[in-house]
Amino acid sequence: MLKTEMIDKLNAQMNLELYSSLLYQQMSAWCSYHSFEGAAAFLRRHAQEEMTHMQRLFDYLTD
Repeated sequence: MLKTEMIDKLNAQMNLELYSSLLYQQMSAWCSYHSFEGAAAFLRRHAQEEMTHMQRLFDYLTD
């Protein structure tokens, strides 16, 4: 069983990963709107990567 302090730190990290994912998605949308499709695709991949990090932390905490 994890200590409360560790759970709090992992939850905080989950929030940072989610925030980063949403930020990358917003930047991707801006790039797409301005026809920077290569940059938009790059940022979408990074958004997905950050979401994967968040999901791994979630899975760890809920197992």
